[in-house]
Amino acid sequence: MDAEKRIRTVDHHEWTLKQPAHHMEVEKAVAVAEHDRAALASRGVHTGDVHVHGGDDALVVSFEAERPKNPKRHLPETLDA
Repeated sequence: MDAEKRIRTVDHHEWTLKQPAHHMEVEKAVAVAEHDRAALASRGVHTGDVHVHGGDDALVVSFEAERPKNPKRHLPETLDA
């Protein structure tokens, strides 16, 4: 087998909204997630797509991002927005 093994550590970023969530709150959570994901991606961090998952009692907006080897170099200032 001619393959290189690589182990990556990822962080799961998520925002949880209680049901029933107003569509404006969902749009805001998705926009914040997209903004944070784009900020990480612009710094060279591998990121996944933003996903919205619904359940009976909560709605979760999330994405995954590879944990950088030196996290202080890649943290966007606006992650607490």
